[in-house]
Amino acid sequence: MSRLWLPAAPAALLFSGAFYLMLPLAAPAAYKAAAALLLGLAAALAMLVRHKFGHLRRHELEALCLGFSCRVSGSLWNPFGRAELVLEKAAGDPEEDRLLCGLVRMSGPDYGAAGHQLAGAGSWAAICAACIAPAMGALPYLKPALLPLFSMAALVFLLAAAETALEKFEQGLAAGEGNSSMREDSCYQQWNFLSLEAKRKRMGRIGRMEADIRRILLGEAGLAAGSSVLELGAGGGFLWRHLPEELKPGWTQAEKDPYAALYARRHGYGARFCAADVKSLPFEDASFDAVAGLECFDSLKLEDFALALPEAMRLLKPGGRLVHLKDFPDWPGERLVDMFNAFAMRVLGLKPVCRKGLTRIKYQDLPAQDVTALIAAAGKEGPLVRAHARVLCEIYSAGPGSDPRFSVPMFVSALVLREAFRAAGFEIAADCFGAGETGVMAYVVARKPA
Repeated sequence: MSRLWLPAAPAALLFSGAFYLMLPLAAPAAYKAAAALLLGLAAALAMLVRHKFGHLRRHELEALCLGFSCRVSGSLWNPFGRAELVLEKAAGDPEEDRLLCGLVRMSGPDYGAAGHQLAGAGSWAAICAACIAPAMGALPYLKPALLPLFSMAALVFLLAAAETALEKFEQGLAAGEGNSSMREDSCYQQWNFLSLEAKRKRMGRIGRMEADIRRILLGEAGLAAGSSVLELGAGGGFLWRHLPEELKPGWTQAEKDPYAALYARRHGYGARFCAADVKSLPFEDASFDAVAGLECFDSLKLEDFALALPEAMRLLKPGGRLVHLKDFPDWPGERLVDMFNAFAMRVLGLKPVCRKGLTRIKYQDLPAQDVTALIAAAGKEGPLVRAHARVLCEIYSAGPGSDPRFSVPMFVSALVLREAFRAAGFEIAADCFGAGETGVMAYVVARKPA
């Protein structure tokens, strides 16, 4: 947290420039510069101190919830100083205490919220400044009156931009805090699960996700009150908190990450929580009516995913459902592009797929003979990459631009999982590629043969 001054330093200079323009035109330049510099430094320092207080406060709230008492060590007012939260509690199980300390480090579900709220004010301020600037040039006699207004709009814009930049920088520091607590031997592509929940909240997707979850689980998957469901990769209990109430009594959660499991247990985010690996689950055969996962199946390494599907088949009752739910549109874009290109390189000697920004996949046009060659080669691929190969062929056969969802990693990943479920012996019961689909989530519902 002592490094927060790095983005605050250039912000102070920009603030000073805006304050300089707000001061009276007739004032001596030297006095104006000194006053503007002091005001800019004060604004940047106030922003920095507010962030340091807020940063520690978020960790403190989680610490108190987990049974710690805490105190601040170091200076909050010194922009270059380091402030730390010292945790104290009665000694318990050493391993659990280590995990609890890790949860405190990775806490902070509101990172980025203030910057998101200020974005609108910054946009309006930029529009106002853009309107005032031409007026000052066209009507020089109004410049003394318009310049302070222009400067005020510029200052609001700079404040919003600096707040956003500082919170992104802080979020990176927080991710480092959280990731340093995660076990390196996890089979998941790891994130701080609290950061994922914060991102959903900031994007305003929670309400629409709840509607989609209800529709998919109760409608498309045909689950009902009393259904026994196993959730894989349950994280900190996010899906359980947003389930239809009638499904909660029969819901069991499995999660390998000990931090996420402990977080869910301590916060009451699940009735039955099992610390288990998706590759080897401690349940009897045919124990569940459904096996579900939110952002789970396409977050597994390919070799682990290949072992998880037989486990799901084993645990499901005949006719039971395998349900994949997904709501982050940008994931797993990089892995999809790499898999598609690796297959195309083996067959055609070229890489026809690339990422367009963070959220889009772009396909190079291929002649018909190249598409035919891809289709012929797809069935010869090994089991770990065969689903990706077949989906690339499916996209090129339909025309990469024929469906806008082909450019969204979330939906392309659902195509891959649908193919993988089918190859593992499941029957596809429903998916997000039907006509009239308008939800915010991608999904695939597969069925174990009766």
